[in-house]
Amino acid sequence: MKKILTATLLALGLSQPCLAQEASNIVSFDISKFYAGAGFSHNRIDQSSFGGKDVSASGVQVFAGYDYGTRNGFDIATEAGLIQTGEFYSGSKEDADGIWAAAVVKKDLPEIDDKLAALIRLGYGLGGDDGLLMGFGAQYRLQPQAFVRLEYLNKDITQSFQVNAIYKF
Repeated sequence: MKKILTATLLALGLSQPCLAQEASNIVSFDISKFYAGAGFSHNRIDQSSFGGKDVSASGVQVFAGYDYGTRNGFDIATEAGLIQTGEFYSGSKEDADGIWAAAVVKKDLPEIDDKLAALIRLGYGLGGDDGLLMGFGAQYRLQPQAFVRLEYLNKDITQSFQVNAIYKF
């Protein structure tokens, strides 16, 4: 009986570090790394290469993101959002409404201005403009938690010029 009790106590004692280690590996989200944004866009479809004329539509978008932190001097984040545009053709229902998700990599540019950063994005959109999206832009910090972005995005069908305001929680 003493051998069984000793073996049980030894097994429990040895399993405690494993249990503690598993608890420390639990995935958690830090609310201070979340941010939200909204903005305006000017969207254009280039048809001049097909003999037609270019068409454009204005739009709005909202999005949310999560900042994973800095790796090798680059800030890495993911974003997901909803975009809504007007009609590209008068009287038609052709638009680029949809949802999208993207990875965003940002690099601060202190040699130019300590509040300025360059960014690139790569993602995918679903809806009126399905497919791969990629872009680049600049971000300027207005306050510790408030930013403004200017971006160019090349999507499957459209090109988008965007101005977005961001608030980091």
